[in-house]
Amino acid sequence: MLRKLLSPPLILTLLAFLMLLIFPGLATAKSLPDVRFHDYLETNPFQPALQGQQTSSKTEISADSARLQGGIAAAISSLLTITFLLRKRLFYQRQVDGAAQALKTSTLPPQALSPGLAAHLCGSSNAALATLFDLTQRGFLRIEEKDRQWGQRVFEIVRQPIKETLQHHEEAFIDALFQFHKTDRVPLSRVAKLVYSKTYQKALDEELILRGWHSPERMDKREQFAFQSGTIMTIGLLLFAMGIDIGWRYFPGALLLGSGGGFLLAGFVGLILSLSIPTLTNEGRHQAAQWHAFATYLKEVAQDDKQPLNPVLFDRYLPLAAGFGFLDQWVSHFFNQPEVQLPDWFSNICSAGQDSVKDAFAAMILSLKTTDVSYIPVSLEGGGSETILSGIP
Repeated sequence: MLRKLLSPPLILTLLAFLMLLIFPGLATAKSLPDVRFHDYLETNPFQPALQGQQTSSKTEISADSARLQGGIAAAISSLLTITFLLRKRLFYQRQVDGAAQALKTSTLPPQALSPGLAAHLCGSSNAALATLFDLTQRGFLRIEEKDRQWGQRVFEIVRQPIKETLQHHEEAFIDALFQFHKTDRVPLSRVAKLVYSKTYQKALDEELILRGWHSPERMDKREQFAFQSGTIMTIGLLLFAMGIDIGWRYFPGALLLGSGGGFLLAGFVGLILSLSIPTLTNEGRHQAAQWHAFATYLKEVAQDDKQPLNPVLFDRYLPLAAGFGFLDQWVSHFFNQPEVQLPDWFSNICSAGQDSVKDAFAAMILSLKTTDVSYIPVSLEGGGSETILSGIP
């Protein structure tokens, strides 16, 4: 596994460059008469003044020269390493089919797919919200408002008797949601923790793999690229520590500090680039493009105040609006229409009247946005999520 992650070109490039940087610097440092005790030699009255002057003339360089040499080393190391990483990233991109093009809009869902899977397919971090509202629509869950606590509205998710077979990721969602809870009630804020649930995220990935939309091989390439970037950062950190130990006033120290900083910067850039490596198969990218087009249509609907809408669409596409990151816009748009009826899976036992129910529902949506760190709106114009950004040219 280690041989797979550390490719020979990377090892040879780094070793050659490290020898070029370190060996001359260490040779110079070795030729200096005790650079570590230069300050001591200058201030020790028992040492001959001539020896102190010779030591000073051999070891000390000006601060400007040190910064210049360190800056040159940083520029060279970072540019060479970033160039290497970019070439490797472009090599991976050439192996991906470029036929999947972003569609403008689509007024119908591409196929029967759960909202959570559709959101995850397009790289959204809001798959848990999509699954939550999908399961409430189908009767597996309810959301209820409880008595206020400290003046704040309180909402709970209530599990209902299972009436049909759940998909794998849906079972993982419910198991993670009610984990360590003996009752069938959990706070609504618990949904926020599902973004960190490895079981739920793994279930989503496994279902995409079974459909042939997610590529384990491309995932391995992403991990390999990230590991190599982390290795570069580790080397940079070691060089930086060696430079601090020698001191920036001396040529070897300035060289090591600059080159170490350059490697640290290049490794950080590499970690960011690794996130852009697509992990979907070619067919998966085609499917993501179609769902992206439909999500664009839904967002345009939510932003068009002049277009008359069928109130039935509110609850039908609520999970998708949540999954693609414009849940608040979707709710606000439909709430401007008096004929919109709230879904029967929501209950506000503490309030009465249609306006009060709408206020409670809006407060529930607001609480999801403020407590769920996974609620990140997905850019539907340029493809802000990882999969859309990297998978659809």
